[in-house]
Amino acid sequence: MKKYQVIYDLYKESILSGILKYGDRVDSIRECVKKMNVSKTTVENAYNKLVLDGFISSQEKVGYVVSMNPERIILHQEILDYSSSHKEKSYDYDFRIQSVSFDSFETTIWKRYMKGVLNDKRLMSSYGLAQGEYGLRQALCKYVYQNRNILCFPEQMVIGSNYQSLLYIFCGMLDKSKVIGLSTLVDDQAKQVFLSYGFHVEYLNPDSFVKDIQRLNVDVVYVNTTCFTSNRQSMSERIREELVSLENVLILEDDYNGELVYASKIKTSLCSKSKNVIYFSSFSRLLLPSLRIGYMILNEEYMRKYSASYFGPTTSKIEQVAFTQYIVDGYLQKHLRKLVREYKEKHLYLKKLLDTHIGCSYILDETYMAYWLNLDVDISRFRDLCESNRVAISILNGRIGLSFASMSKELMLDGVIRLAEIWKEC
Repeated sequence: MKKYQVIYDLYKESILSGILKYGDRVDSIRECVKKMNVSKTTVENAYNKLVLDGFISSQEKVGYVVSMNPERIILHQEILDYSSSHKEKSYDYDFRIQSVSFDSFETTIWKRYMKGVLNDKRLMSSYGLAQGEYGLRQALCKYVYQNRNILCFPEQMVIGSNYQSLLYIFCGMLDKSKVIGLSTLVDDQAKQVFLSYGFHVEYLNPDSFVKDIQRLNVDVVYVNTTCFTSNRQSMSERIREELVSLENVLILEDDYNGELVYASKIKTSLCSKSKNVIYFSSFSRLLLPSLRIGYMILNEEYMRKYSASYFGPTTSKIEQVAFTQYIVDGYLQKHLRKLVREYKEKHLYLKKLLDTHIGCSYILDETYMAYWLNLDVDISRFRDLCESNRVAISILNGRIGLSFASMSKELMLDGVIRLAEIWKEC
């Protein structure tokens, strides 16, 4: 621990414990230097931090005094108590569908790019572009052409933090008289965007998707093509062809992880087949969920309607610039290839474990890197037993979800064995 931090902690604890009270004089910098046998700079750093954090203040002709009164000390302690009591529970085996492979992401390389951006004072001191940094839009145009066969220009692309924020931007340009068609399987975040704008929404059955669009006179259809069926499979090529052949229907394609395919054949994006498609995608599971970068590709009609002057940036300029260089230097393609190999190996290993130790029916959710198990159990009791045994799972529509994305083989093996024991107990 650095010396200034030792001094900071010493005075902080003295104030919080009541040894030093509100209004009491604190040692001068000279007195503290002599008492602690440290440099003047070290004491100044500690005192500056104590001032910034509200523990002490400097008063003319008096010196430093305690500025934290009893009420603030109580509030400070309450906040600490709340934080410690609301920490996320840790698990021995975390199968929840919320993580990605962290070890595969080369953080050292990402840190290097971030450091380069942070050292650029000119870049740091200016606002980002509402539409997204031009260099990133240019790099992504090449990326989507290579991976999704989509030909577009930087002017058609809008960068945002995620698909929902981009969907809000797009709906702001959409005629409010339009009838919106949503798959019954579309997630609540997408539904909320259309409902909050007051659109008339019709729900479409994936088994009769195109027929429902025609029958219900839908004008705009929003669809997650990579997780389309009730069995979490991507949209078939037949339905894709039927969908893009519809006249006067605007398609909003959520192609989430469309390029990350390791257990099936990659499907053609709708946007590569038709000019009547608005394309949405993001990198939350391809990179890290905490890196919030998504993008939307507008067709010619909505590119003319879009005006960046009506919007502000929705994602960090710092991350955008770092990500641009990451793509240009070839690391995104390299990372994608690495994930395909890793997830192919992991999903086959988990499949083998399920067949050996549990023996139930299941489906692979390739988009979200997980298996969904059909267990004949009381779901509530099973979930409670998992919690008490420090095993985290996901539950959706009566199925048990197990993600293999962030799990090592050793953890998967031990975790599945423990799950099998819990299943027998049910």
